Amino acid sequence: AEGDLLPGIRRRHLEYGDVSLPFAQAHADFVALTVKPLVDNQFHSNPAPDQTFAMGSSLGGQASLHLLLRHGDKFGGAACLSPAFGPAILDQARKSRELLKEKRIYVDIGGDLDEIRVPTIDLFDHLTPQHWWNPGYFWLDTQLQGQVMSMRQALDEAGATYCFRQYPGGRHNERAWAQRIDKPLIHLFSPAGLQGFDGF
Repeated sequence: AEGDLLPGIRRRHLEYGDVSLPFAQAHADFVALTVKPLVDNQFHSNPAPDQTFAMGSSLGGQASLHLLLRHGDKFGGAACLSPAFGPAILDQARKSRELLKEKRIYVDIGGDLDEIRVPTIDLFDHLTPQHWWNPGYFWLDTQLQGQVMSMRQALDEAGATYCFRQYPGGRHNERAWAQRIDKPLIHLFSPAGLQGFDGF
């Protein structure tokens, strides 16, 4: 597939991989030390850490938290939607009490929850000119729930304050994340965070 380093080895899987992987470390450094300064120089942005956040979904959620852990002097928080967490980032989060106590973190997950199950087919997932065949990864959020709960435990052990939300029946795709993208944005950018908004 396009973007593979070798057949079956996706470049983004390495770059968004666990924090112990050199590819993932290099990617985090590139974003923090090359891309972010370029953006700050070219656009009217506020480069202060408390106004700079990372956000991603699936493995991008892990990569976003990696940015916060590795470059906490440049990022004030991270949002992780339906994230996939590896063991090394769980361990690093657990050991990052001093860093995380001043940061904003948002984590969410969908999948099978309580009596609500993710439908195998959602016709709206197929009404797109690209990847119309994609079944929406209906199983994946359910599969990732254990990793997310492990991260919650790690953040609790680190004494971090974070927002956690569950979306029963939520699928693992861009349409599902777009339907709730306001929640992490409010949590990261609002002075009161998501907890300060009624109905959320």
